[in-house]
Amino acid sequence: MRAGEKFCLCVGRLSKLEAQRKGNMNKQLPPPKVFKRSPSRRTESLVNPRITVLVVVLVVAVSVAVHGAFSQTSPSSNRKAINLPDDSPKAPFSGAILSGNTLYISGRIGTDSKTGNAPANLDEEIKLLLDHVNDTLVKAGMTMDDLVYVQVACTDLSLYDKFNAAYRGYFTTKELPAREFIGVASLLRGGHFEIQAIAVRH
Repeated sequence: MRAGEKFCLCVGRLSKLEAQRKGNMNKQLPPPKVFKRSPSRRTESLVNPRITVLVVVLVVAVSVAVHGAFSQTSPSSNRKAINLPDDSPKAPFSGAILSGNTLYISGRIGTDSKTGNAPANLDEEIKLLLDHVNDTLVKAGMTMDDLVYVQVACTDLSLYDKFNAAYRGYFTTKELPAREFIGVASLLRGGHFEIQAIAVRH
C-alpha cells in the first residue's frame, strides 16, 4: 500500500470517529431519575419523632404526678387534736394540736375541774396549771423536756420567783425551753397565770 493511500485511510478513520463522537454528543441523555418520597413516608418521618417525644413527656408527667400523690400525706392525717378529759367539749378550740412532731398547746389556766375557777391557794393553782401542761404532753407522747417555747402571762409580776420555783421541778433537762413571762391586767376564771407552749418530739 502506498503512503498516500495509508494517509487517506487514516484520515477516513479519523473522520468516522469524529462523526461518531459528535453523534454521541448530540444524543440527549435521559433525564436523571428522581426518587420522590411518597407523601405518606415524608409525613411519617416528620410525625414519628414528634409522637415519640410527646409520649415520653406524658409518661414522665404521669410518673411525677402519681409519685407526688402517694408520697404526700393529706393534712388531715398529719394533724391530731389532743384534749384531756376535763377539757370543755364546748370550748371553741382544742387543748393542743399535734402536727407531725410538733405540739401546739393552747393557753391554759390552773383551774379546779370541780368549780371551773382558779383555787384561792397560789401554790395549788400553779400545780394544777403545770400538771395540765404535763398531762397534755404525755397524751401526745412527749414530756416537759420536749418543750421548746413557753409563754407565761401573769397578773402580778411579783409572783415571778414563786412561779419559777415550781416550774423548774417539772424538767429533768438542763436545757430549759425558751420562755416569755409577761404581765397582764387580768385573766379568765380568776387565774393568776396562763401558759401556752410549743413542744417538738426529740
